[in-house]
Amino acid sequence: MIRAKSLILFIFLFVALISKSQTSGNIQLTNNGVAPVPIFALGKPALLTSATIRKGKLYFNPEFNLGIDAKPWTMFYRAGYYSVENKKWTIGIAANLNWFFMKRAPMINNEEFQVQRYGSVELNGQFRPTKNQTLYFSYWRSDRLDKVGILYEDFVNFVYAFDQIKFGNNIVNTRPSFFYLKDYKWVSGFFAAQSTTYQKQNWPCNVFLTTAWPISDMPGTSFTWNTGVNIPF
Repeated sequence: MIRAKSLILFIFLFVALISKSQTSGNIQLTNNGVAPVPIFALGKPALLTSATIRKGKLYFNPEFNLGIDAKPWTMFYRAGYYSVENKKWTIGIAANLNWFFMKRAPMINNEEFQVQRYGSVELNGQFRPTKNQTLYFSYWRSDRLDKVGILYEDFVNFVYAFDQIKFGNNIVNTRPSFFYLKDYKWVSGFFAAQSTTYQKQNWPCNVFLTTAWPISDMPGTSFTWNTGVNIPF
């Protein structure tokens, strides 16, 4: 079990280390918010925000996602370190604190949401065989920090990205993926997914489509998709 105090201390140390660093991020407006593990969706329009602050091999990656009605959905605070980084390989480790705001139906004690807190450890990597192709691989282990929510989750993900595909002056990026998910006493199985973006020349944003579906029949899972506009900064 991951200890909340250790993760909080770890993240605060990283925030202090990477002050005055390079910052990038994006804002997405989508018809159906999808979580980092793409079988989970909000089920209604959402605003997704993410930033990455980096200094040397250290980085901090906060995310805050909410419904179009301004009610919270998920928050993530990831701190990581790139142990290997060269022209072909990038390998990093990270710790992540995350909150899920589960809507109660009906409300209990006038509380609209049940907050579920999780702590995760991550191994993330990239292999670049060519200039415009990248293999991404990840293993995430999450454990709940309270008495509510899923006891633990294992997530193994492989993504093969084809980037900067040019159609005239327009650019398409597509990322088919294959992942395994085990949520204790709920889901255990394999899934396929993809994410595709399209950007027209001189556009300050791109449009995207993501889809995910179970390869075998698993109760509680189904085809998931969303589309929208992504604004990088």
